Amino acid sequence: MLKKKKKSKKKTFVRNGDDMPEVKKQKKRKAFKMKKKVFRASDPLLSVFMWGVHQSVEQLTHCTIPPLLLDTDFKASSKISIDNYNFNSDNMVSKFKFKEYCPLVFKNLRERFGVKEALFNQALSSCEPYFENQGDAVKEKERGHKYFFSKDNKFVVKIFHSEEVEFMHSILNLYYNYAVEKGGETLLPQYLAMYKITVAGMEYHMIVMKNVFAVNLKIHKKYDLKGSKVDRAATDKDPTLKDCDFLNGEMKIRVGEEKRKQILSMLESDVQFLSQLKIMDYSLLLGVHNVAKGLEEERELNDYNDENSSSDDLLDGEDSNNKDSDVPMDIEEEDDEVEDQIYENGYTYFSDESVDDKEVYCFGLIDVLTKYNATKRAAHTAKTMKHGSGAEISTVRPESYSKRFMEFMSNAFV
Repeated sequence: MLKKKKKSKKKTFVRNGDDMPEVKKQKKRKAFKMKKKVFRASDPLLSVFMWGVHQSVEQLTHCTIPPLLLDTDFKASSKISIDNYNFNSDNMVSKFKFKEYCPLVFKNLRERFGVKEALFNQALSSCEPYFENQGDAVKEKERGHKYFFSKDNKFVVKIFHSEEVEFMHSILNLYYNYAVEKGGETLLPQYLAMYKITVAGMEYHMIVMKNVFAVNLKIHKKYDLKGSKVDRAATDKDPTLKDCDFLNGEMKIRVGEEKRKQILSMLESDVQFLSQLKIMDYSLLLGVHNVAKGLEEERELNDYNDENSSSDDLLDGEDSNNKDSDVPMDIEEEDDEVEDQIYENGYTYFSDESVDDKEVYCFGLIDVLTKYNATKRAAHTAKTMKHGSGAEISTVRPESYSKRFMEFMSNAFV
């Protein structure tokens, strides 16, 4: 027996005595908000770098550092391969690879060097890094041995060759043990991570370090010192001051006798460690901030800002005299501000109190991955034939290099 379908009755409502059909309420549509763009950079390599650092740090948050690292930790790596990624191909390539070398080892080193994971992640993944030479990023990468920096200037990333990666692997265990032994009290580069990125069929090897010039001060003079005098002067192509400029300008690093002994002791230990590894051709990177000059520049900047703000106040009908004027910091206040960064940075020292012309020095050893191999032996022979056996050329045996380097430094510090 078939059941009769009940007729549905249309509901009505009455307005002013008239029957009207029910009106369906329209759903409220939420306004579409554009999601925050992340890992966006002007160069695809930098975008992948930012993405990879973020992924790596996030994954390592779930890993506890073992009390004792094993030999396998120094050979370990993690790799992420991405194909057809859902990002705008103009900024983020759809196909790339990101590899991290020895993740637990470098996480341990970051902790020992006082670098917090959150700070490391934020500095390198939240804002686009910038190249040393902003002219042409592609040419910078193709040349090799180039650098880019985190936006906050606390970290520097070096793009280097696969041979240096292999050499770094061979000495990483020794470097780690040395850093542990010294408790972070060293002028060697503070290595924090090592990666390999593959983009558009090109491989890029990178190593992250603390920036020697991480302090929030302007560097007025920059030196690269090796202890050699042959071809060691600034040029138009390379304006960085070198050994001959240091000597001709009668420059001295005036830190006082107590700090001098402390610094030379650190340098002696570091250089001896490098010599045992047959490493040479390293440099002391030195930056000099002149306090008086810095204060003068600050006053000029404050005056410029005051003039502009006064003009704006007049246009707005406000009395600029009612506003508090900015008083430049005196030298003592400047010293207090920079002193907070000494222990945070590890590469920064004040000039001695007895010095009238106050200065702040930032220095550390760089380029410590050059081994004295067959290529360097050939270069040593060629330069010796050109300049003579008595010439102070930069390419010499590690033992001779370290001895000459320390002689130069012992005279540079007073």
